[in-house]
Amino acid sequence: MDVGITDVREFWNANPCQSRLSAEADRRAYFQEIAIKRYEGREWHVPIIARFEMFRGRDVLEIGCGIGTDGFEFARHGAHYVGIDLTPKSIELARERFAVFSVPGTFIIANAEAQLPFGDCRFDHIYSFGVLHHSPHTEAMVDEIHRVLRPGGSFTVMLYNRSSINYHVEIMCLRRLFRLMLYPHMAPRILSNVTGLPEWKLAGHRQRLVGKGRINKADWISMNTDGPYCPLAKVYSRREGSELFEKFRNVQQEVWEFNTDHWPYVGRLVPVWLARAMGRRWGWHRIISGNK
Repeated sequence: MDVGITDVREFWNANPCQSRLSAEADRRAYFQEIAIKRYEGREWHVPIIARFEMFRGRDVLEIGCGIGTDGFEFARHGAHYVGIDLTPKSIELARERFAVFSVPGTFIIANAEAQLPFGDCRFDHIYSFGVLHHSPHTEAMVDEIHRVLRPGGSFTVMLYNRSSINYHVEIMCLRRLFRLMLYPHMAPRILSNVTGLPEWKLAGHRQRLVGKGRINKADWISMNTDGPYCPLAKVYSRREGSELFEKFRNVQQEVWEFNTDHWPYVGRLVPVWLARAMGRRWGWHRIISGNK
């Protein structure tokens, strides 16, 4: 069955991205811990590619703002920030974050596949990190980015990278090779104890494998990116990224992020400098930027 925008909305509304990185009861501490884990952990490169401090006094739109972690950085550095998201729960958390720290921002529940609630040429910069590849109609979202961006305005987008270690080695090779190990009933618990991987995630993969039987390539990619129940995720090569943003000027692409957490035992032996170098060559995050 084809995945629709309703499936995407329901999944992410129940699982706001990175909202479980903290269990702090104090709300300031909760949001601060999430930011620290994002920017000082494996996504240390986000401030480098987002350039939060470059948009003071500019109108910035984030498509798929999630719980407002990156949006908060744009706003606190002086941008006139607007965040949209498909899911009410993410918008609720993003608004709370901004209110807790008394930082101004505007938040709207909106589907970027449809016409955005903004006039033409409304924004100086558009940012979207890890969102467009979850859309059934990514091309429509890119068309909207082009419409609401001002002439000369800039954009920065992150898509999952097809030409990565994550895709070719982990998702399409090793996970397919070892998936039969999940079929025994006790396998998730045993494998979790051995590898350190989350038992709930392994159990979810087992449930999908046992319940669905034959899994097509698109479903396999989706369930091996943002958890076993993620309804849709796509990957993009350099050529596919160029074609997607062919309406724009000065389009540039680079890759970042090799996550050693995905590699039990072996990952712990990889020095930080080497993991970062591997990310710059075969990383999971394809960063695409350019101008209208």
